[in-house]
Amino acid sequence: MKIKFSNLGSIKETELDLRPLTVIIGPNNSNKTYIAYCVYGLWKQFISTVSSKLMDSIDLKKESVNKLSIKKEQLINLFIEGHNRKIDDFRENLDKYFQDSNGKLFVNTNFEIKLSEEKVRQAIELIVEQENLNSLLEEDLSISSSGDTLYISFAKNIDTSISEETRIKLTAISLIIALSEQLFPTPFILPAERNAFIIHYKMLANRRFNLLRENRRELIRKSEDDIKRQFDILREQGDISYPEPIEDFLEFLTNAEFNKNVKLNPASKNEFQKLADKIEYYIINKNKVFYEPTVLEGKEIKVRVNKDLTIYLHNASSSIKQLTPLLLYLRYRAKKNDLLIIDEPEMNLHPESQTKLLEIFGILVNLGINVLITTHSPYFMAHLNNLINKNTDAKLLKKQAGSLYLKDSRAFLPLEQVSAYEMQDNKLVSLKDEEENMISWNTLSDTSFDIQRRYFELDEIEEKYGKK
Repeated sequence: MKIKFSNLGSIKETELDLRPLTVIIGPNNSNKTYIAYCVYGLWKQFISTVSSKLMDSIDLKKESVNKLSIKKEQLINLFIEGHNRKIDDFRENLDKYFQDSNGKLFVNTNFEIKLSEEKVRQAIELIVEQENLNSLLEEDLSISSSGDTLYISFAKNIDTSISEETRIKLTAISLIIALSEQLFPTPFILPAERNAFIIHYKMLANRRFNLLRENRRELIRKSEDDIKRQFDILREQGDISYPEPIEDFLEFLTNAEFNKNVKLNPASKNEFQKLADKIEYYIINKNKVFYEPTVLEGKEIKVRVNKDLTIYLHNASSSIKQLTPLLLYLRYRAKKNDLLIIDEPEMNLHPESQTKLLEIFGILVNLGINVLITTHSPYFMAHLNNLINKNTDAKLLKKQAGSLYLKDSRAFLPLEQVSAYEMQDNKLVSLKDEEENMISWNTLSDTSFDIQRRYFELDEIEEKYGKK
């Protein structure tokens, strides 16, 4: 799926082809984060925005008392026309996603979503494969396909208190939402500087706990001080004033500790939870992230270094703090067809750990999660070439996987599932070489060559002008 950005920060115009794995590399302050935050915001708001625009246009035909139908072509055309427009609703709320003190930075910013007929058709087929449609009605809906027509059937015992017009309308909305969810996966973002935010959220949590404790002790007095403290508690949440992706991340950390459903059954872990175990084993030196009950009936995130040593997350190493949010996402939030956006996933990681993490992302893609990362790491780009593999023979891939860090053939990806870009002159420049079936990452070695050139230059100056 292609997204066109216009007048976004220093970007005049550029286009992103979002694939199951999308990697953007580039220098500091080149607007990589702007692009990541915009994708997050667009995807976060898209279902509600699109539903209202398409709801009145969709035309479901009555086949019988219990069945409706619609032509696939009509549905495809509706989505293409509805999504190939500028996303005005999101643009008007850009100040929630970025710091813009004068309110003028995004006046001329625009976005355009380019959907292909093939992409919408694939999404329709995925819905049909699921057979059942999540319904806004209190009735079960099943969906099937025959030729060029989609059929939606109600449960045999339909609710007669709902008018036929309302039933058709709610069915149309259910269909639009289901298709939008396939085309625009649920986004989850991990911003850069995760270490700092983990420490910050813990400071906020301690501050709120102290306020609540003091307020409880003095509540019976009902003095002005009590009232002030109550307002302090309320104001704590609203005074953060971060871009929305960061506030969402802080909220995720807070909610993670108060989530009651945090127990995992080791015997029934899903593939995402097993992948979290793999990160602990191969990347953070077998340290274990776990929950411990607190006095507020919540959970405290801790790290078990060994059987005799347990530490608080905010006291853990930088690499553990960086990767813990990803572990929590995989264990408690991840589901197929998500869009995972990570700003600078390589921060605080040794080069070998960076390459292992890239293999984790390849496995995630093969498990059904879309991944978008922004990075400064040439190690990512170099190893990405190793993961791009056109082979389809499972036995051959298994043998080749022996040369990977994690020895897991699921890390391999075909080139068509990957987009790779470098930010150059405020534009996204594709690094894909379709003919060679590779990523042309060698353009990123300029700094290494420049450092080497300076070494020889300094040596020549010493020889020429040094004391003899």
